[in-house]
Amino acid sequence: MSMVGRVLLAALVGASLAACGGGGSDGATVLKNQQAGQGITVGEPNGGVPVVSEYIKLAQDASCADSRNNLYLVDGKYVFWDRAGQCADASYAQTLMGANPQAVLCQSGDTIAGPRTVCTDEAARGLFDTMLKNLDKADLGLGAGHKVEAIAFLPKSGAAIPFAPVVNDGFSNITAPRQVVVKDAAAWTALWAEHSKTRIAAPSVDFSRNMVVAVFSGDVSSGCKTTSIVRVVSREGKMVVEYQERDITTVAVCLPVVSQPMQAVSVPRIDAKVEFLKVPADETAYRTIDQDSQSGVHAERNVVIRDGAAWAALWTEHAGAGKVIPDIDFSKEMVIGVFAGGLPSGCHSSGIESIRHADGKLNVVRVDTLPKEGMVCTTMIVFPGQLVAVERSDLPVEFTKQTRTRK
Repeated sequence: MSMVGRVLLAALVGASLAACGGGGSDGATVLKNQQAGQGITVGEPNGGVPVVSEYIKLAQDASCADSRNNLYLVDGKYVFWDRAGQCADASYAQTLMGANPQAVLCQSGDTIAGPRTVCTDEAARGLFDTMLKNLDKADLGLGAGHKVEAIAFLPKSGAAIPFAPVVNDGFSNITAPRQVVVKDAAAWTALWAEHSKTRIAAPSVDFSRNMVVAVFSGDVSSGCKTTSIVRVVSREGKMVVEYQERDITTVAVCLPVVSQPMQAVSVPRIDAKVEFLKVPADETAYRTIDQDSQSGVHAERNVVIRDGAAWAALWTEHAGAGKVIPDIDFSKEMVIGVFAGGLPSGCHSSGIESIRHADGKLNVVRVDTLPKEGMVCTTMIVFPGQLVAVERSDLPVEFTKQTRTRK
């Protein structure tokens, strides 16, 4: 059994006991138990060997790891953590740890003062320097004299999982809709042969670290249909692959042919259930709950509400305590609100123009309207606000503000 397997064995036993009455029976409890096991080997409670779950929690809680977030067990006694993200500061870091996350032997990364490498244990510097130079290699450049095992884990629920495009094609030999997860080179070679009929060689994928997820849309009656994977996210113990099927007729000249759009991307190799979710790409319908030029929200604000308590608090702030709170079924809908703050006259207004799915996000366009030159307006300050209900979604919501002049 691998070292990672031995480290996790006791956690799995603990989860089995919980399922037999020793703890909660819901999936979240079982997952927690799987990550919380502390035993390693009989007679050796920890015994200087890293407990994998402690490092997984450290990586899951990282604030800047949306580009890379990798853990490796090295020689059964060290854990190497490599992470990077889209942050203005501390955008990347590598850490070598001993028997627990507090036992930091070496660190390297981006700091306010610039790149910096520090080792509290100089005996570990040679090992650390080699790994820093070989982050792209499965064995971190350590060679046959060392054992390096990747520690697979899901980020915390709601966190994005980095992915890289492998192929995007409008014409595939796979003519029926299909979603695929590929975890080894043999399966990838077979899928590629079916897809391409050997038109070109299969793109290279490092299956020691990654796996491939792919969406095939099958036969469609236009050359203007596209399929794209827009987001991969951790959600309730699963990897969720969100994809869109779009018609680009309005922006392209289309051939009257049958096409088979598809896309494949590589994601970190994780032993978790993979779920595919088709998300809309077009404008989203919404209904206005309330629109008022005298909202009680007096500062510019954009809000997304997904639960009753937050909705009650916002409604009271917006409409006052005397108005009945509109009923919203938050299992099916969510509320989006835009508030423009104080504007200087009755000729100023603000509201939502459109809501649409694009690039793995829900984009809300808010338009602030200004009076044209010479227009006679009331001098009363207004506080425009609009609240709408849309279909519930876990996609991130992005607000875009536009300004226009009245005609």
